[in-house]
Amino acid sequence: MSESDLNESLEKSLNQEDPLKIFATFTPEQLLKLKQTEELLELRHKRKKRQSRFLEVSQAMVGYIALVGIFANAYQTYINKQQQTKQATIEQERWSKEFDRARQADRYRAFFETSMLATDASNSDKRLVGYSLLQEFVDDKDYNSKATLALEESLMQVLRNDVGVGLTEAHRNAVVAIITSLSQSSDCRALERAARSIEKIARRHAQTQDIKETEEVFGVYLRRVMGRAALVCPTLAELRQVQRPLAETASRIPEIVGLAAPLSVAAATTRLVELLRLECRHENSVIGGSECPAIFRHYAKLCADIHKTNLGEFEAAAASCAIAVEAAK
Repeated sequence: MSESDLNESLEKSLNQEDPLKIFATFTPEQLLKLKQTEELLELRHKRKKRQSRFLEVSQAMVGYIALVGIFANAYQTYINKQQQTKQATIEQERWSKEFDRARQADRYRAFFETSMLATDASNSDKRLVGYSLLQEFVDDKDYNSKATLALEESLMQVLRNDVGVGLTEAHRNAVVAIITSLSQSSDCRALERAARSIEKIARRHAQTQDIKETEEVFGVYLRRVMGRAALVCPTLAELRQVQRPLAETASRIPEIVGLAAPLSVAAATTRLVELLRLECRHENSVIGGSECPAIFRHYAKLCADIHKTNLGEFEAAAASCAIAVEAAK
């Protein structure tokens, strides 16, 4: 039997799974060689399978390593970005602090130079400019106390230099400029402090007994400080705190509000509102753009909450509120 016939017979026997035919066809030597050949092929197949598995594992490891590399790069990029952001924040804070220091230095220099103008003894025009420029610092919470003190001292200096009865035109202009600057605050508590400086005027009156001068200065306080407070104070109670120093002074020196007999603080407060209304009527007839209407509108709005005050405050404020509400119409 040729080799091709032998192989064909072997293939048929294996397909038929007929062991008797296989043993009948092949000699033991041939079967042994066939077995050895099968074992060799099986071993070769297993080796290829191991190599294929190794390649798969190797490829997977390469993929994992590449993925880890991507994550590592992403993490490093994130860390670098965080460090850059942190460094930028530190730089920004440093420059902000430098800017604040420079701004504060410029602000202090500007206040110093303005104060020098306001106290220039040789030039009255420069002093007026200085008084006006100090308005900006009165409305600055960091400089309010300093500017207020400078203006109060300037006011007393102006009054000491006025030796006649009443105020001269130049001294009156200076007084109006100073008190107007004192009143240029949006903070009701700052206005309360400005109003308390009327005590210095009362002490000067006790020394000079110049009722005309005191009356003129008091009238400017009334219009500028109390009028400003009626415009910006958020509550009636805070407005009355600004009114109190003025009312106490008027109760001790009733002549400055046009009365002869002493009066209570509550009655003095009512008189102050009456005088403010009269001043505003005169101002409205002269100046078309007066802020007086806004003053009394806001005053009337505060009076709408009068019921929130205690009984004593209600009784004290009722009369002055009635005037303010009428003036607002």
